[in-house]
Amino acid sequence: MAEALLVSGVRDILNKLIATALDKISLVWGVKGEVEKLKKVLMRIQAVLEDAEKQQVEKESVRLWLMELKEVAYDAEDVLDGVAYETLRHQSESKVRNFLSLSNPLFFRMKVAHKIKHINAKLGEIERDKEMFKFNEVIVATPVAMMISGESSTSSVVPNYQLETASLIDDSEIVGRKDDVLKIMNMLIQPICNGEDDDVLSVIPIVGLGGLGKTTLARLVFNANEVGNHFEPKIWICMSNDFNVKRILREMLEVAFGIAKHESSSMDLIQRSLQDKLRAQRFLLVLDDVWIEDGFFQKWDTLKIVLKCADRGSKIIVTTRSGEVANMIAGASHIQNLQILPEEDCWDLFQRRAFGSGGVQMTQAMKAIGMQIVKKCGGVPLAIKALGGMMRLKKEENEWLLVNNSEIWNILDADKKITNVLKLSFHNLPSSVKRCFSYCSIFRKGHSINKKMLIQMWMAEGFVTSKGNALMLEDIGNQYFNMLYLNSFFQEVETNILGEIKRCKMHDLVHDLVQFVSGQESLVLNANMIPDDISKTRYMGYISNGRRVTFPKALYKASKLHTFFSFSPYEVPRDMFVNLTLLRVLDLSSTSIRELPSSICKLKHLRYLDLSMTDIEELPKLITCLYNLQTLKLKNCKKLKVLPQKLCELINLRYLYIRGCGELSGMPKGIEHLTSLQMLSNFKVGSDEDGNSITKLQHLNLLRGKLTISGVENVRDATYAKTANLKGKSNISSLILLWGNMNDGVDNANNGEISVLEALEPSCNLKQLYIVGFGGENMPTWMMNNSLRVSNLAVILLKNCGRCECLPSFAQLPFLRNLIIVGLRNLKCFGDCGSNKLKEIHDPAVTMVAFPLLKLLELNDLPNLEEWVLEEAMLLHSFPCLEDLRIEDCPKLKVTPSSLFPSLKSLQFRGSSSSIAIKSIMANLSFLTCLHIKGCPDLKFLSQRVLEQNRQLDSLVIVRCPEFEGFLDVEHKPDNEEESVASSEIAEEESIIYLMPKNSRVLSDLQWLEIRECPRLRCITVNTTVSLPSLTVLVIENSNAMVMESFTRNLTSLTYLALDTIQDLVFLPKNVLRDNKNLKRLILENCPLLRSDGIFPAENNEHPLLPRPELEMRGFHALSSVNLLMPCWSSLLVVSIKECRGLKSFPKGLSLLPHLQALKIGQFCEDLDYFPFPELDQPQTQIGGHHHYYFTSLRYLVLVGWPKLKLLPYQLQHLIKLEGLAIQEFSGLITLPDWLGSLVSLNELLITRCENLMHLPYKETMLRLTLLEELVINNCPLLKDGCNEDKGGLEWSKISHIQTIIIDDVPV
Repeated sequence: MAEALLVSGVRDILNKLIATALDKISLVWGVKGEVEKLKKVLMRIQAVLEDAEKQQVEKESVRLWLMELKEVAYDAEDVLDGVAYETLRHQSESKVRNFLSLSNPLFFRMKVAHKIKHINAKLGEIERDKEMFKFNEVIVATPVAMMISGESSTSSVVPNYQLETASLIDDSEIVGRKDDVLKIMNMLIQPICNGEDDDVLSVIPIVGLGGLGKTTLARLVFNANEVGNHFEPKIWICMSNDFNVKRILREMLEVAFGIAKHESSSMDLIQRSLQDKLRAQRFLLVLDDVWIEDGFFQKWDTLKIVLKCADRGSKIIVTTRSGEVANMIAGASHIQNLQILPEEDCWDLFQRRAFGSGGVQMTQAMKAIGMQIVKKCGGVPLAIKALGGMMRLKKEENEWLLVNNSEIWNILDADKKITNVLKLSFHNLPSSVKRCFSYCSIFRKGHSINKKMLIQMWMAEGFVTSKGNALMLEDIGNQYFNMLYLNSFFQEVETNILGEIKRCKMHDLVHDLVQFVSGQESLVLNANMIPDDISKTRYMGYISNGRRVTFPKALYKASKLHTFFSFSPYEVPRDMFVNLTLLRVLDLSSTSIRELPSSICKLKHLRYLDLSMTDIEELPKLITCLYNLQTLKLKNCKKLKVLPQKLCELINLRYLYIRGCGELSGMPKGIEHLTSLQMLSNFKVGSDEDGNSITKLQHLNLLRGKLTISGVENVRDATYAKTANLKGKSNISSLILLWGNMNDGVDNANNGEISVLEALEPSCNLKQLYIVGFGGENMPTWMMNNSLRVSNLAVILLKNCGRCECLPSFAQLPFLRNLIIVGLRNLKCFGDCGSNKLKEIHDPAVTMVAFPLLKLLELNDLPNLEEWVLEEAMLLHSFPCLEDLRIEDCPKLKVTPSSLFPSLKSLQFRGSSSSIAIKSIMANLSFLTCLHIKGCPDLKFLSQRVLEQNRQLDSLVIVRCPEFEGFLDVEHKPDNEEESVASSEIAEEESIIYLMPKNSRVLSDLQWLEIRECPRLRCITVNTTVSLPSLTVLVIENSNAMVMESFTRNLTSLTYLALDTIQDLVFLPKNVLRDNKNLKRLILENCPLLRSDGIFPAENNEHPLLPRPELEMRGFHALSSVNLLMPCWSSLLVVSIKECRGLKSFPKGLSLLPHLQALKIGQFCEDLDYFPFPELDQPQTQIGGHHHYYFTSLRYLVLVGWPKLKLLPYQLQHLIKLEGLAIQEFSGLITLPDWLGSLVSLNELLITRCENLMHLPYKETMLRLTLLEELVINNCPLLKDGCNEDKGGLEWSKISHIQTIIIDDVPV
């Protein structure tokens, strides 16, 4: 079977070949005899294929025969496709001439005849060779055979896998791994002490067989909330067989911080950039699927050295099949050997796949056989899921017995057994689905595959056909995808809000399998490693390692290439299209191409073209000759101004993506003739002819998925909108209607606007509706309660409809999950109010549920909203699933529903909010984990009950509440509204206000506490027994010292403390530095009375040596000195001291900090006319009795000046290890000094806001900076002119050799 997989899919190719030959080539005059011969030979060979595929398992000669047959079949397929193209071309170019007549060009007929004769000759040899194998003929009534015999068939070769969302199996629902998850989570969060320095960076290997669930287990841990709260950042990197340290560091930069570095960047630059970001950060890194290789230990050691700049407690999880890898990178006590699943969990996993919704019926016999199969899987989840997915299609008992008795179970090697289970599952796929799976070999390991893109590529390659099937190609492709998913060839799926799969990945064992079965047909190619023989390669994934390298001319040898898919940018040669004329799929996205050459018309087979994110301005006219083109992607082509006027000639176009093409003014003429269109990402209504271009949508009734209509303000007549017939487009699931050139919709009103929206009524199948900028006063009748005709909606967004005064309540929409209302500035009432109330008389015995599935509700920028009400009959059962409620800038909102909100976890008030609304909504909550109140001018207090009832609270933020005083303890509960008001008045004077709850266990889970701009916060009584054991982040701004001290008592887990504008703060509480051993960032800003000895102790025994990686001080104008000589500061990695206008001397001991790597300093006393940088001293012993040298570890320096400074401090020339230097706000500086050339390690130089700077050092000096790769100049107008090459700037010659130059945020 193993070898048979190499030549799978031959039957599917021949089926298609015979059908196409009959349908197309027989129409070409002059070759009828050859076509008849071709048909007969193909059918005779087809009759023996089933036996041939069986014999190839034992006979190498048969396998080679099948390989030769497949190659000839591919060649024949190319010929037939060329004929089909010519048919389309002649039909398009001449409506008069009959392509079947003698007037066809003689040259073309002769050429086709010659090719068919050549193919027939090869097939004749193959047919003669088959006689030696004595194959048995098998007559199969396939759809093609039926068509040949004249019989009709509407059956599909693939069972219906059009799954409903609810029946999709959730990969995140893991069986039998809870204990493993908890164990690894504890290891992550608790310190690992092994007597070495690994307390800074610990490694946890997860070891086990392939398919055992290592990646799934790591992802469960990675996504756990507890882990997310403990680590920042979290980074996941999928490894390949090549353990490339540079790639790992580059991906860490990009994934965690959004910083893209080219592969051509030096290892030093990448390393320094990453270390700069990771300092003082406690990160979690997962390296998934690590393999042993030559030099692995040295590479691993290099990686750890780079990453040890991070904070203590950082962790690396490594998943690997190799025990040798695990032993190399961690001690035995840390290795997690993943065990096989227990038998009962294995059965649970199998039966959900095989017997679940849509699966086979579970009879006693089937169950017994199934349990035997499960036992043979050896407790490996991947094998169990693969077989479960395969068995759900096998309805007969004898089919189950065949699998149970298969020879694959005789293999003792566990790894090989799993691989053979996957092969068995592959072998049982229909031939057409096998080709689709094999095609996935163009994706590199770990690649996230876009589902829609993949199906479009399958269609482009002809793997998905609708012969004898009433379904659309897209639906058939979706069935193929679902079959592969349920057979576990795809996993780790990402879904959208509707639960539909968007992306997926392949397990590494599945990736190995797909590489194996594709053989020489497919290749993932590195630009630097091109094989000698690629003549038989038909599908290619291309990796250029991030460089904009030119497309290798050596690839022209792949003359039979059908797919070219790129993972990274490359330079496109103009002769590319002339040499690769058989392409069906071409990816040019993110390339440097600015102009598509007219030779694109040579690609007559092309069906999929991606030009997204290029600088192309227009498409050549000849692109309309690509009559086979199905998919044209132009996403984010920001310079594209116009589409070809004859775009309508692309009669097979199904997908047109033009989202993000802001320069397009409208749609091309004739677009209404593209009746095959399935996806039109953006239909732009032009401003001419009163917007009647919207009528072009009338006949595009096959549109599906998402449709955006922009420029709706240009539609002046509702008749035009009605003609567009959105209601008849039943496959559109998401509709976005945009009125442009507006801020809030107020200026958009015209007499017909309401009637236009009324006429744009969508199909009742619509699931997502976005209306932006609508200028009418009311929503259309098809949205109103009593005539609601869009009952399947799951997402509604209404934004900037500034005149709208009335909305439906949406309460009875049964599937609504997200409701977002933004910028409806005239809206006064939301819900069941006024004329919008439900008019039906409800039976009291019938339970009514309002918003039964709603999870997110956002009310934003509704300045006149006063009421949010629900029918009384619904209140008791309202919002059962609501988890996230956001209310922002609704200052007049006072009436809210008295719902229990039983599932609410996150409650956020932002902007200007009413305290009445806040208290009303919070009255009955008990499951909050997140409470944010930002901007409530009249909020004076909150009840203690808020804290006592929500003990799971992990984030509490109160910001810009100028009247807020604290949490009120009111023992007496009012019985009515009048008593409630009276109680509130009494509370302010007679009740006790607490900063924290009385019960010390109430906030035991609180991790983030932020109190800012609440100046009236007071501390009448403080419960000193209260502790916040889990608090890691504390931010206090604009308060007083007593409050600050109250919050900082009994804290032991702080990692981040920021104190800002504490007006009467003189001394920093000693316990803050003493008790918080994990404190990694201390920020002190604008505390005018804070004394130097209030921060920096005078005695060594005040604060023991603790890890304190980062200190930031700003705005201490009264601070006259800073002393960092004490041992408690010796661990500092990052220091920032600026805007301390009282400082006249450099902080004492700062130059001697042994671990200091990054320093930002400046803006001292403005009377100084020099920067008091310390002199280079001899070794000293002033910190803890140890020898320390001048800025021993400093690598990054930001120097901030002030007006009187005209020179840089000359002491900088001694910092020869400096890798990054930023010079800011030296307005008196005119020329940079020549001693800058002494900074031989400098890699990055940034110069900002130096208004009078004109000159860089001499050219010879700049050339001495051999490691300088990046120069950034911002807001330096004189220097900018000097560095302008086009204007002959004299400074340009000094910097032209530098790899990356950015001036005022623009790359040069």
